[in-house]
Amino acid sequence: MLDRPWILSILAQLPACWWPVFLWDCWQVGRYMRAWGAAHPQGGMVGIGVTRKGRIHITWQMPADERSETDWTQHAPRTPWKALDLDALATDFAAFSAPDGICADSGPVLDGFHPPLTPVALEPG
Repeated sequence: MLDRPWILSILAQLPACWWPVFLWDCWQVGRYMRAWGAAHPQGGMVGIGVTRKGRIHITWQMPADERSETDWTQHAPRTPWKALDLDALATDFAAFSAPDGICADSGPVLDGFHPPLTPVALEPG
């Protein structure tokens, strides 16, 4: 929809004699956007432009793609961290650490840089 700051910025650029034309077109575009939204419930984008005489033109429109049947969001929440049990996560993390609390080296030191540490449970062999 057309928001107030956008409408006011256009009115600031238009001569006052074209304000009624622009405001009428704002109302018409609002009606069109509600109808387009009802026809495309999955959403999408609409581009509009304004002429020097205050007429609003729809320059392009692109409906959103239909939801895929294999969409992963049907099986998992978009915010997986909200579903995490922090106590269970802490016990799982403790199981991956070495008995002395220090992870074993994953390889030799190269060029003075220490290689990344891997948990003992993830080491091969």
